[in-house]
Amino acid sequence: MTLSRRPPNELFRAARLCLTSADGEGPLSREELADRANKIMDPRDSDGPLTANDIGKIERGLVSYPRKYRRQAFRTVLGVDTDADIGLINRRTRPSDAPSRKPISYWDDVVGHPIPVLLPSQTADTTSPFTRGRAEAAITSLGMAGPALTLEDLDRIDAVAGDARRYLDETLVAFLEQQLACCAADDGLRGPRYALPPTLGILSIIQRNAGVVRWSVRRPLLRVGARAAEFAGWLYRDAGHASAADYWRDRASEWAMEAADFAMPGYILIKKSQAAWDARDATRMLGLAEAVQGGPWRLPARIMAEAVQQQARGKAMMKSNRQDVDDTLERARELLEEGSTDKSPLSAHYDKVLFEVQRAICYGESGRPEEAAAVYAEILKPAVFSTRDYAYFSTLHAQTLAAAELPDDAAAMGTSAVHDALAAGSTRTVRELSRLSASLRQWEHRPAVASFQRLMQAV
Repeated sequence: MTLSRRPPNELFRAARLCLTSADGEGPLSREELADRANKIMDPRDSDGPLTANDIGKIERGLVSYPRKYRRQAFRTVLGVDTDADIGLINRRTRPSDAPSRKPISYWDDVVGHPIPVLLPSQTADTTSPFTRGRAEAAITSLGMAGPALTLEDLDRIDAVAGDARRYLDETLVAFLEQQLACCAADDGLRGPRYALPPTLGILSIIQRNAGVVRWSVRRPLLRVGARAAEFAGWLYRDAGHASAADYWRDRASEWAMEAADFAMPGYILIKKSQAAWDARDATRMLGLAEAVQGGPWRLPARIMAEAVQQQARGKAMMKSNRQDVDDTLERARELLEEGSTDKSPLSAHYDKVLFEVQRAICYGESGRPEEAAAVYAEILKPAVFSTRDYAYFSTLHAQTLAAAELPDDAAAMGTSAVHDALAAGSTRTVRELSRLSASLRQWEHRPAVASFQRLMQAV
């Protein structure tokens, strides 16, 4: 399969932006990176001196694997151990070329380096009847170790082989569920640019085969599909593709209803309400949050708590009185405590720590930036949140510091979040950083703010 477009090399660009320019004003430019690499280039290199244009081609994804001596120079200047650390990958090496006893990888070309897909025999569950031989046959027949796909083309995965149906039983459904959990864990560690390709692979398998599996397998398969589609919606939201996010959320609702999972459509409305926050669409956020509570479904208390908390944020954005916002937050807290024993996988991530962060967001939107900043300062800890989420919430924290007229603190916090946002491919965080940059414009004469603004201009 031929790729229509190469994804940009965000890892390489993020590594460059982490280095400081020689004059101490802002990040290292492309020209400076080329100059530093040229100074240490092995004399056996025959390609001539590097230029800023060469660096730009790498960052735009037009060049994915420079020759050996250039890669060596880049690793030294950028301070990394391997080519994969800066997204340099040999596109001529395919996952299917690897020895059969190694973990199978999903589409190395897309993500910049392999994402391991552990077979059941490589996991802690050594008693699984899904043996290595059967697993490898199933994955091979389903195209999961096939050629690369782009993030934009949802259907560009190899056609499922004719014998795929024999493997689409309850055991493989459980295996896909396990792989979805791996994707979720990878998103928490490294962000959507890593988790999205394998998630789309799972969805392609389900979408292509839901109509041919045994009837007894169809509903379990669609339940996994609904969860995978909802997760894909989240990944696309974080990556900044709103229309793709809406598509997969709608598909999640459809599959869930067919699978008799009637809580999922209500949960999807919460996700749509949260997505409205990205555009600061207060009326849509509030309307959807209230629709969740009035719908025909029966939702666990933890999900209702998240809906009520979203309602509080919508009210804050609509400039309702502070007491009304606080009362709504208190009702959400009570529901969260009531749902502490919920075993539903939906909203399993929603806990007391995340509630406190959401409370800070509500305080900020209701005109209490100092109170919001105090909550953020108490609750935001790198050890508690994933790197990407910590960068996102730190950016919101910085926005409240700017609103509280603490521009230096806000700029410093925003600066520290840029690298992690870029490395994860979190467009959602970068957009919040742009909002922070706009709010700090009035203090551009201050050195810390000026440095942050230069950094944002280079992003």
